[in-house]
Amino acid sequence: MSKFAKVLEIILLVVSLVGLVAFFIFNSKTGLYTVANEAEALATTGLLDMVLFWAYALVIAALVLVVILSLVNIAGNKRSLKRTAVTLVIAIVLVGASYLLASGDPIAVNMAVQPTDATLKMTDTLLNLSYALVVIAILALIWGSLRNLIRNR
Repeated sequence: MSKFAKVLEIILLVVSLVGLVAFFIFNSKTGLYTVANEAEALATTGLLDMVLFWAYALVIAALVLVVILSLVNIAGNKRSLKRTAVTLVIAIVLVGASYLLASGDPIAVNMAVQPTDATLKMTDTLLNLSYALVVIAILALIWGSLRNLIRNR
């Protein structure tokens, strides 16, 4: 593994641990999300808002890293400009299609304050994008396995 990949792995671990610790600190201060307060916890949006905020932060971090790593790749290899441009266009199309397919319909949950339409639309967009990326990852695994199988014959 390259030194750069090791640094990214360490950063990912640190960000994950910070998020986990922040969740437990928040939970311990409010005491809201204990089993005794389950009904009250379900009637508020505090945990939902925190989880959505964390998901938004991770998506933004991923997008920033994609752009930065693409620029680093372009600087290191001028021939990769076309491949990077195609990848960027595919990413924009995926995000756009995910947004257009997102319904943003309200959900039936036991909450006193329902999430806003914008929150629901963004959540549906991120879910659609996640589904698309999982399908693409599975197809890439299958394609890579088949290609290696055919090459090694």
